[in-house]
Amino acid sequence: MFEKLARQMFPGAWTERELAQFRILTFVLSLKFILAVLENLAFDSIAWVFILLGLLALIGGRSALAGASLAVAAALKVTPLIFLSYLLFKRRFTSAAVFAIVVIFLTLLPDVLLPPKQSWHAAIWVREVLLGPFLPDPGNTFQFWISDGPMNQSLRAAIARIIRAGDRSEEYEVAIRVMGSQGFATAVRVVTSLYVLGVGFLMLKSRPHDRLIAVDGSLLAISALMLSPVSSQSHFVTLMLPYAILAAALVKDRATRTTNAAVLLASFMLATATSNDLVGRSFTGWALWHSLPVLGTLVLIIQLGVLIWSVSARQGELRSTS
Repeated sequence: MFEKLARQMFPGAWTERELAQFRILTFVLSLKFILAVLENLAFDSIAWVFILLGLLALIGGRSALAGASLAVAAALKVTPLIFLSYLLFKRRFTSAAVFAIVVIFLTLLPDVLLPPKQSWHAAIWVREVLLGPFLPDPGNTFQFWISDGPMNQSLRAAIARIIRAGDRSEEYEVAIRVMGSQGFATAVRVVTSLYVLGVGFLMLKSRPHDRLIAVDGSLLAISALMLSPVSSQSHFVTLMLPYAILAAALVKDRATRTTNAAVLLASFMLATATSNDLVGRSFTGWALWHSLPVLGTLVLIIQLGVLIWSVSARQGELRSTS
């Protein structure tokens, strides 16, 4: 499925050598996160299969299948809900309607089939998880929202670690104190707003071009990681899509090859090479506390933006010529 999305981005003949280069590069860049899914017995890869099916269906014009597939991913793992806003943004209203119906049905299905004695599981989840950060007392917030330890590589946790000013203790009380501060709340709002504005600007540029749906999907995958309250290593398997798209661009797009190679190398060094068994536990801990995987993820947005600009410019030249 990654290969189909990549070849849709770069149509035409692919030699066996180009395909081998694309497959090997994508595999090497993603291997750490593939193994993390298996190591943690996580189900991120299952949800990701439905996201890929949804993107392929969206490219193929199968609106109902696209909405249903993305909804299954959101029902399994809530962060793919971000794709509902994308469907509305792309004016794919049929897909968005199917998405909403399917995700509500699947979310309520366990409670319907196996009714709980007290509150429905869906109601508890909305109250304790979804509305957790809006509770007046941070100490009563569901612990899911108070995770700023080194294994959490979301933007929110990275900001909290900066505010800790060198305090590397993983005590829950410290996290409550930091995340309950006004400075933290202000920093999160500012950084999140800037992030959303930047990614939103890129997606406005790509919206007219269905050829760039895979790039949009890459930006959404990165956004789901960065904007989630908790993003651990197994969640980062979603980087396989931006890695696959940029690996394909490295092989097929000479115009962006230099910057692409630099960005992929930087991402690999920050997100993979600095935190593994080869560099040792001490250095890995330092890299995680300083949020290097977050930086390795954010740097991919630069090259995805370059790719959007490059494709948009070529499409504009073709229209003006014709």
